[in-house]
Amino acid sequence: MPLLKKKAFPLLEPPKDLDPNELVYQVRFTKEIFRDYQIYLNRINLYRQRIWTCKVSGKGNLTYEEALVSEKHATKKVPEIPKELMAMALCTIQFSMLSLKDLADKIAAKLQETLFIGAVLHGNRKKSGLCPCKILKVLEEGTVKTKYEVAWLDRNKKVIETAIVNRNDLIWKKSPFSRNSLKPFIRKSTYRSFPWVLHDKLAEKYQISRDPPQDLEGKVFIQDGIVYNKRKKDAMDVEESGKLKKKKVEGEEAEATGKNNQQKEEPIKYPIDDLLVQPGTDDPVFKARPLPSRDFKVPMDCVGDLLMVWDFCSSYCKLLHLLPFSLEDFENAICHKGSNVTLIVETHSSLLRLLKHDKDEYFSAVQKRTRALKV
Repeated sequence: MPLLKKKAFPLLEPPKDLDPNELVYQVRFTKEIFRDYQIYLNRINLYRQRIWTCKVSGKGNLTYEEALVSEKHATKKVPEIPKELMAMALCTIQFSMLSLKDLADKIAAKLQETLFIGAVLHGNRKKSGLCPCKILKVLEEGTVKTKYEVAWLDRNKKVIETAIVNRNDLIWKKSPFSRNSLKPFIRKSTYRSFPWVLHDKLAEKYQISRDPPQDLEGKVFIQDGIVYNKRKKDAMDVEESGKLKKKKVEGEEAEATGKNNQQKEEPIKYPIDDLLVQPGTDDPVFKARPLPSRDFKVPMDCVGDLLMVWDFCSSYCKLLHLLPFSLEDFENAICHKGSNVTLIVETHSSLLRLLKHDKDEYFSAVQKRTRALKV
């Protein structure tokens, strides 16, 4: 889910009393449903602003839809941590106050120290020195796991033989999980940072406590089931109270001097996207989205061609030496059953006259034709 100002943005629930035959407006990529067209436009304009952040990769300055695509690609790069190590990694993340970089380093170090079944690494083979191997089984001696059954591998990753080795004889030539690969995993597993807090379903699945530890007493607090950083919350409250106090003083001053305290809007820099143009004060207010007109005499599949030809003739009427004519007149002339239609004849004559006097490649091509011209 893309982030807005580093916080999760909740999507709107569909109306409960929605009729199956009711006409509504739906956002394509969030599936949100709106009855009011203006509210739908406001939400679309919010999603099109470059204020969103990809939760998995941390990339910002994106639109909502771009952030969704970024999350989809970034999720594919999240490392698949074995089930045996998943609980340990998530326990390290839960309620950690470390930065993202330090937390990723800490998890990478822990995962590198812990060996698991299926891990491919290098072992000290007495005859051949360091050789690639794969852990088949973890052997226990008392309460401490110290020995491992491994399969020695050749260049083609085929098993040569099996052996039992000590932990000290097994080493990683390359860390299985790097810091950069674990960062998306941390972001994907949590819904907030400082402290990092796991998603409730993920914590419940791996039986990880959702109550803050005792060493965080006074640093965090829980409100409505969400863990907050007390220091950040206090700073936000102070900032908010300062803003409210400042607004109150400005309101009193404006009332005393007879001036309104509305902030001046920043001037819009053109050109901008058509969808970002705000309506003017004199523009009519459209409460409902107008339906497209279907009142044409020509077939619906020909309406596009009709509009294109009429727009061309209207735009270049001076060059073609044509008097302007309405779309309705042009449509009536097209649909007239008779052959002698003045508007159509004059339009064809103007176009042919222009081509004849053009003296360009088209006219020279017409002159080279061998058959007699009918026009």
